[in-house]
Amino acid sequence: MKLRYILFALLFGAAAVSCQQQKVGPYSEIQVSDTYLHIDVNGGSATLEVTTTGEWAIDETSVPEWLAVEPMTGVAGTSTVTFSAEATKATNIAEVKLNCDGKTQYINVIQYAQKGEVKVMSVAEALELINTVDKHDGQSYYLDGEHCVKGIVCKIDDVDTGEYGNATYFLSDNGKLESDKWLEVYRGYWLNGDKFTKKDAFAVGDELTIMGQLMSYKGAPETVQYTAYVVSIKKSLITVTPAEFEVGKEESTVVAKVVYSGDDLSFSTDAEWLTVSGMNRVKDTTMVSVHVSANDADARVGVITLSSSKDKDYSAVTVTVSQAAGFAAMPLPYEESFLGGMGGWEAVDVVPAEGTASIWTQSEKYGMVATSGKKVVAQAELISPNIDLAEVSSAVLSFDHVWRNVGDRFQDLKLFASVDSGETWEEILIPGWSTGTDWNYVSSGDISLKKFAGNLVMLKFQYNSTEAAFGTWEIRNLKVVEGAAVIKTIAGLVDDTVAAEAEWTGEFTDAIVTYVNGKNAFIEDATGGIQLFKNAGHSLVPGQKISGAVAGKVKLYNGYAELTDINLTGATVSEGEVPAPKVLTIAALLGSYLRWQNCQVMLEGVTFDTPLTSSNRNGVISQNGVTLAAYSQVKGQVIMEGTGNLLCWPSRYNATLQVGCWDSAHFTPQE
Repeated sequence: MKLRYILFALLFGAAAVSCQQQKVGPYSEIQVSDTYLHIDVNGGSATLEVTTTGEWAIDETSVPEWLAVEPMTGVAGTSTVTFSAEATKATNIAEVKLNCDGKTQYINVIQYAQKGEVKVMSVAEALELINTVDKHDGQSYYLDGEHCVKGIVCKIDDVDTGEYGNATYFLSDNGKLESDKWLEVYRGYWLNGDKFTKKDAFAVGDELTIMGQLMSYKGAPETVQYTAYVVSIKKSLITVTPAEFEVGKEESTVVAKVVYSGDDLSFSTDAEWLTVSGMNRVKDTTMVSVHVSANDADARVGVITLSSSKDKDYSAVTVTVSQAAGFAAMPLPYEESFLGGMGGWEAVDVVPAEGTASIWTQSEKYGMVATSGKKVVAQAELISPNIDLAEVSSAVLSFDHVWRNVGDRFQDLKLFASVDSGETWEEILIPGWSTGTDWNYVSSGDISLKKFAGNLVMLKFQYNSTEAAFGTWEIRNLKVVEGAAVIKTIAGLVDDTVAAEAEWTGEFTDAIVTYVNGKNAFIEDATGGIQLFKNAGHSLVPGQKISGAVAGKVKLYNGYAELTDINLTGATVSEGEVPAPKVLTIAALLGSYLRWQNCQVMLEGVTFDTPLTSSNRNGVISQNGVTLAAYSQVKGQVIMEGTGNLLCWPSRYNATLQVGCWDSAHFTPQE
């Protein structure tokens, strides 16, 4: 999980309860029994178990004078490290670095001297303080031991009533979950360091005062345990369940269960389409019925505020109603941030991951998030409502996204479109991808929907995990607008290609010419490949690198995007070597075929079940029971048989996928 604002533990007082022993750490090379250690204000020691795969050492520069660490070095295996300190009248805080095999594990050691007066900050003040410190991974920003943060619980997630007894919750000053106005407490302990028990539970609307440590965080591993401690709880005069409803476009009624201990129950709303239509008291619970009017426009979100007061105390909670759009199809421009809900999109677990309630989930912070949570074969789809392209000749899709830790992103993360309400789907290439090594969102780039114009179109994001790897894919700020796509990649050009020959202009970046055979040439970049087909005027040679403005003509022939002309006068063309081909199995090629179509591919260890001969151009190759058509691109001149390694350029003929075989020398038989 990635968190922007986290309230960490400041372990305080002799009565503080230690974290349960467990192996935590972001690296397989270093595992520790805890990342937060507390030493009594009157002096003492704390021990830590360290398990490493190699020799380890404590960074001497990270150990302050008040702290003693023994031993400072160790070997592979499990060691016990002791941290000691003398009595103190001041709060001592250290962030000790333990290094092994080029990795660093931070160990936080705290000796807390509680002082008489504690300053209580609002959530807004805490956020302002966070924004003044440097943002960096793996470390934290300590308060000075005299500060608490007070806020109202606006959401509770991930309650663990078992082994660890912690939870993730959100605080704000007004009790509302508003962007950039809330503080997230990740895996915090419920009360004074104790594990969760029913009597200690707080609810949405309760006011908490928390002692802690603030941090702006961009992506620490989930295996690291962080804690925060509740100093006091002021129970709300009013609680409501559920606090969120999602309804369809039709007229409907939702019922919230309200329990209040004040002298009154009042309500207000920011949406005229929401009205409180009735209240029915059942014992100590008031059933509040909310009438939702039918919707004939965009998707919408409304809030009803319920409040109660007693003497000088006042509490308020909110009920949020999200209603789907009333359109048969979403009109252009269509926008869905996914930060306020799913907006009529449907999440479907095609192959569920056992123990995971839903692979696609919605987050107010990250948008739509897909992860199976484990290395299993799983597949999930996120499907849009129909989007109305009936009256336009061209449209452009874009979104922000980030991915990490997937096995093969082109096979595991895919985008599709359908013009028959999901009966059939056509894959679309995504031009822009994040690095896969950080949590920085990037734009998908312009994705042309020109070939689907004139229809109602549905979009589908498909997530896959395997027994070898699982990852995370986050998507937000999706838009579909009328207009022409700006082409900056070969993938963007392939997406923009329709049946009729058309002129185009765009850009290439580091596009490589991988093969030339007479009038034909193949060009690929980091996003996809395309063939220049039977163009007698080109002067391309293998190894050339193309960057800059490019123009030409393109068309879709038998389901196959191809260039018929190319103009490189605005580009920089440099000479070079043809890079090594992408090595794939037949199964892996079929799993991400559109990505590798027209690219230079090496299929190792394949067998020609049907050889290519001087008189037969249609062959069949196989590997581990998976077969694929192989087509001789030069009549009567390609001869391939037996088992070996095949250098080829995948193509297609309508629905038939086939690898293009251009030269007998491209097949190396195994001896």
